[in-house]
Amino acid sequence: MPPSNTIHVKDLKLDLRNFRTVPQPNEHSAIKSFITIKPDKFWALVLSLLDDGYIPTENIIVLREADGKLIVKEGNRRVGAIKLILGKIQATGLTIPANIVQRIGAINTTWKRENGRVPCSIYDMADYAKVERIVSRTHAKSEAAGRDPWNSVARARYNRDMAGTPEPGLDLLEKYLENGQNITTIEKERWSGDYSLTVLDEALKKLLPRLGLARISDLVRDYPTIVANRSELEDIMRDIGGNVIGFPAIRHLTDDVFTKYGIPPTPPPVAPSPTASTGATAATGTTSNPVSATAGLSTGPTAQSTPTGTPSTGTQLNSASTPTPVRGAANYSITDQRHVKALLRTFTPRGNNRQKVVTLRDEARKLDLTKTPIAFCFLLRSMFEISAKEYSNDNNLPTSTSRQRNGQTITQDKSLAELLNQAKNHLTTNNTDHARIRVLHSAITELTKPQGILSVTSLNQLVHSPTFYISPSDLCILFGNVFPLLNLMN
Repeated sequence: MPPSNTIHVKDLKLDLRNFRTVPQPNEHSAIKSFITIKPDKFWALVLSLLDDGYIPTENIIVLREADGKLIVKEGNRRVGAIKLILGKIQATGLTIPANIVQRIGAINTTWKRENGRVPCSIYDMADYAKVERIVSRTHAKSEAAGRDPWNSVARARYNRDMAGTPEPGLDLLEKYLENGQNITTIEKERWSGDYSLTVLDEALKKLLPRLGLARISDLVRDYPTIVANRSELEDIMRDIGGNVIGFPAIRHLTDDVFTKYGIPPTPPPVAPSPTASTGATAATGTTSNPVSATAGLSTGPTAQSTPTGTPSTGTQLNSASTPTPVRGAANYSITDQRHVKALLRTFTPRGNNRQKVVTLRDEARKLDLTKTPIAFCFLLRSMFEISAKEYSNDNNLPTSTSRQRNGQTITQDKSLAELLNQAKNHLTTNNTDHARIRVLHSAITELTKPQGILSVTSLNQLVHSPTFYISPSDLCILFGNVFPLLNLMN
């Protein structure tokens, strides 16, 4: 049995090669990666520690290296959270919810004394293989065994780095995160530990023949320098990460999906020569095309006509075209509030300063749209306001404009329409990214028109006009249209 002892967290070192994410340069970056990848889980852990202290239900697994350093192999999130609470890791550069900042500032010396040390099982380097088996049993083999199970990225990273199993999809993802020309800094941080890797693996199987390659390892080798259709491939990888492309689109609508991104169609099979057959006539080479030319990006809900059950009095907001389906949303009618709730379940804000967006999302999910459509409009408007401003801040985009009046410079905040248009331009690389333009077309059209659901005029009418109203069914359709932009800004 390894020696067990209580060790002060300041003497423990976080594992900077934790399989949850790419290697980190220091503990501050490691904590930031935990927050970026799964903020809700990390802050829930911090609150639990603040409420109840560290409950020693199981020891922290520690590896003592040859130089005496104590490296945490199992329990990095717990140790990291306590270090943050105790100020052993600086909060500078971390987006910490205001309520947690307040709670940390209020902890007393008793809490610090009782929770500064944690029980550890300490293994020497001679037991390295045993430690890895413990970590594997907890995370890599059984998702039910761990407090925060590893996702497909972490399991693939463990299999590749520790078990020696080839993981070419992960290799390509990591090269894309380093060299991709169409992703933001936040997307790089998030996808390093939370990405639909199984969807990418499935997509690559279908893409290889269309790129003239036989093996995924060939694609990994050639990317990014000599791979054909680099920009198209990066657009597909970005939209897999953003949940725009999922299994239904890849498995059932493959040719149409990839063609929309500019990938050439699958080459037709080569007919065998007469000499190659055993008495049979030569094949004609005629093939059927099982894929509909009208297939879309997803197998989401089909278009429906706009409901006509609007109030007989007052002004009615215009309904919009069918929304772009999002992976993970159930196939409810686009006029059904369950479609809205399904989309909100897929919405996980992870950018900086998005705590209030999470709160607004949670409140919106509790509303009954058939009874509170106006309340939902204001929550939605608030989510867009905060998201647009913080997306601009994340990407160093201006949130105000200046103009001259009577020889003086007047500075004023940009309107929501201006912020959304700016975000759309950034997301589409100034309207050159045609795949993303298609995804956002309905959203930006709906959000910027004067009578749109989120326009200042419409909200003023909702507050002040005794007759202006929006029906719940139309609200459901409009939300489906605008949701892709909200999702991408977070």
